[in-house]
Amino acid sequence: MNTMRKNNAMNQAPARERAQAQKGSVLVEFALILPVFLTLILGMIFFSVALYNKTVLTMATREGARAGAISSSVTIAQTAALQACQNNLISFGGDMTPTVTATISGDIMTVTASGNYTGLYIFPDIAIPAETSMRVE
Repeated sequence: MNTMRKNNAMNQAPARERAQAQKGSVLVEFALILPVFLTLILGMIFFSVALYNKTVLTMATREGARAGAISSSVTIAQTAALQACQNNLISFGGDMTPTVTATISGDIMTVTASGNYTGLYIFPDIAIPAETSMRVE
């Protein structure tokens, strides 16, 4: 029985020494992983907001095309599209003001909108287009 206690005592001492030797390695691993983790998180946020802005522009062109198709007016289509995306677009560091154009070709109303999405420090600016066509009634 005494021999087992001596063996346990001998096995515990090196484990404590190993734990003391590994204290700095956790900090080094954290320092190496943190920039990669933050880049992934910021990339997800950046592209999620870009996708949201694409959806807002698409819905705005649909609203403009619907209003223009009912009234057969290019001006009403442009105004409705601009009002639909007003105060709904998100941009980091810049103003994302969309440019809206509407055209009537035969009995088809086409509304296009595009905006320049300003990126974060490491992500580039993205041009986001949207287009909707509807039959004029």
